[in-house]
Amino acid sequence: MYWCSTAALAVMLLGAARPQGLTPDHPFRISLSISPFTDSQFETGIVFKSGEVTARNLTELQQLFISNGANEVYARIATRQERSSAGGDHSMARAMQLATIARSLSIPFNPELGLFHMYGDVRCQPPPDFHDYPQIKIPKAWHYLTLEEIIPMLRAYGAAVARQILSTGVRVRIWDIGNEVEFGMAGVAVRPLPGGCDNTESEPGWYQPPDAVDPAIGRTSVAELMGSAEARRITWLETHLWPHEARMIAAVADGVRLIDPQARFSTHVSGITSVIPAQAVAFYKAMNGGGFQPDELGVSYYPSSSATPKDRLQAFKDTATALHQALGRPVFISEFGYPAAKMQGVFNWNYPLAGYPLSPRGQADFIRDLVAWGVHSRVLSGIRPWAPDLAGAGWGPVSMFERNGKVAEARPSLSAAREAVSIQR
Repeated sequence: MYWCSTAALAVMLLGAARPQGLTPDHPFRISLSISPFTDSQFETGIVFKSGEVTARNLTELQQLFISNGANEVYARIATRQERSSAGGDHSMARAMQLATIARSLSIPFNPELGLFHMYGDVRCQPPPDFHDYPQIKIPKAWHYLTLEEIIPMLRAYGAAVARQILSTGVRVRIWDIGNEVEFGMAGVAVRPLPGGCDNTESEPGWYQPPDAVDPAIGRTSVAELMGSAEARRITWLETHLWPHEARMIAAVADGVRLIDPQARFSTHVSGITSVIPAQAVAFYKAMNGGGFQPDELGVSYYPSSSATPKDRLQAFKDTATALHQALGRPVFISEFGYPAAKMQGVFNWNYPLAGYPLSPRGQADFIRDLVAWGVHSRVLSGIRPWAPDLAGAGWGPVSMFERNGKVAEARPSLSAAREAVSIQR
């Protein structure tokens, strides 16, 4: 087993770690799943092919993913019941549809409770909108609420969502809470990056500082924190933000447990933190200290998104290993993408790693080698390629399909994780 004295001490202090490695109850999670953008592609007449299999609807596409190793269905969920933007569909209605598909295909469902109105990530974290939950009474504007007022609402939301999802009869293997949350979540967040996020309220002035929680939060921003020295940044987050976040995430988890007493949980930090070991460890230690002890430690990882640090694969391995050793829990790659060609537009993540060119072969080799390392070392519990089916627009090179007219043909990367797991057995 991949343990050292530090890890053993962590396990004694935090409780025995969950089973790791390839077991029936906890297999390596290959979260190849329908994305929030798939419907719009089918509406334009696109079909997906892998070998002799052609997918023309959501269920057929998830079956195609299963044939390439997928063993769960994932959904990112906003707090609105119905779709409320022209971007990706993160509504509860969509989540219920995916939960029903998962049940019909006899595989687990993995819901991610974003705690935002429409969408949020490391760039911005708008507050939730609980208008679709009449049992949750909000006495005043969200940014005027104290933490003691917020926590009961988050607990009630967790219970309501769990009740609704489990009413489909689906099995939830793990519940994710939040999306890239190291700089805040659910409106309790530092000032966003310029431009905000896609599909948020994003009008000028939408951000309102959570002064009733801690007035220091609204006086700084993501950019300012990342521009400060690492030790100073971590100390600020440990003082002003992470203790509040831990209590908020724990409240959602408490609500879910009212409906699902055996529930397992995760959250995840962004690709920024996935290559900063000290920051990642400090975040998860703060979560433990504040009352939220996740079963898996999530991180986003986009290897080609930056030229720094110089060796982004080794930096990620260092982060994942440090997390595993310090917290006694496996690491889950909650978002992942590596381009098969040069990217254009907003996400011009064109910094290839040594030995892995931006090509279909380079993409497949990187995934295969990363998963093989994760399984062999027992550091990783799984990987979730983000929007593997978005075979168009600026994201096309990162997807696992090569689009030719109305046909999206599977690249070698689609089966790479399954192949790596099979070899490691």
